[in-house]
Amino acid sequence: MGERTTSGESTENDYFYIELLRAVAAFAVVVIHTLGPYRHWIGQIPDYDWLSAISLNVGSRWAVPVFIMITGALMLPDKRRFNLHYYFSRRVSKVLIPFLVWSVIYAFLAGVVWSSHGVRFDLFITLRVLDGLPYEETWEHLGFYYYFIPLYLVIPFLTPWVQQLSDDQLRMLVLAWMVLTLFYLLQIQSHWMIGTVMYGGYLPLGYALTRMPLEKQQRIGVYSGALFAVAAGVYGIWEISSAAGNYAPGLYTSYKTLNTVIVAMAVFVLCFQCAEKIQGRCRKVIRFVGQHSLGLYLIHPLVLWPVQNLGFFPGFTLISIPLMAMAVTAVTLFIVWWLRLSRATAWMVP
Repeated sequence: MGERTTSGESTENDYFYIELLRAVAAFAVVVIHTLGPYRHWIGQIPDYDWLSAISLNVGSRWAVPVFIMITGALMLPDKRRFNLHYYFSRRVSKVLIPFLVWSVIYAFLAGVVWSSHGVRFDLFITLRVLDGLPYEETWEHLGFYYYFIPLYLVIPFLTPWVQQLSDDQLRMLVLAWMVLTLFYLLQIQSHWMIGTVMYGGYLPLGYALTRMPLEKQQRIGVYSGALFAVAAGVYGIWEISSAAGNYAPGLYTSYKTLNTVIVAMAVFVLCFQCAEKIQGRCRKVIRFVGQHSLGLYLIHPLVLWPVQNLGFFPGFTLISIPLMAMAVTAVTLFIVWWLRLSRATAWMVP
């Protein structure tokens, strides 16, 4: 998700912050999907367990936006002449082909039905899911690709344009988009609120944060805003869900709202600033996870699927959910590493 495409001489160390971002974002996605069932158990589990799960959910929603920001940070600075064949064969296909293959795999997985009588396969469910593939994901996490892949049609036009903007103009562009995300949160309608704009705004945001790194006082402001955004999101969901008697996130977990934007900015800036301070074995582990992040994203539901269908949902969620996510991540990374050993399967987890 996002590739190194900047021109000029560079070293691997220049991009370690990208590997760090990929690693933490991929793990955050695993956390979100690990806690998934807990969200709907308001009143069925202790309040502190439910609130812990909701807090982890709200505190991890930045993961998908950060992946888009990484793409912007890497692809928008590219000053090389655009080559259509290279772009589609080496950029778009690297994302599109694995998405299609795994969509089919997960469609078959959707046809596996667990019941008190055992496990059976329902081909009609698989066929129905496959029939909707052009419009709807076959598994929840694949929904990301339905708004990420279209951005590859925007990037060739966006790249030369943002490069020509002055720093002040780029700041105004990002600020205007952030105002739009505030309007979306406040449910103020605008014709600009289409997927390409709302999701695509993360591209110049990631580009701007690397082209114009924030000063110390600005970073403190972003971090403070992020903490407030998470607290407000948790409180808002708690209030709405308590009144409704069921899980009701409203717009607090949307990728199109200002609160998510601010938290994603904070994570991006923190990793950008702190990456070079990480050394030794920890750096090697992070680089390994970052380099396998796309495979981790694609495959981790396969590991979670039997665990959740067997009803393994331990209490004390503030500790158990991160531990479960770590275990799922470790097993998934082993599978991805194994698949990448062979050229016959490495393309499935690029």
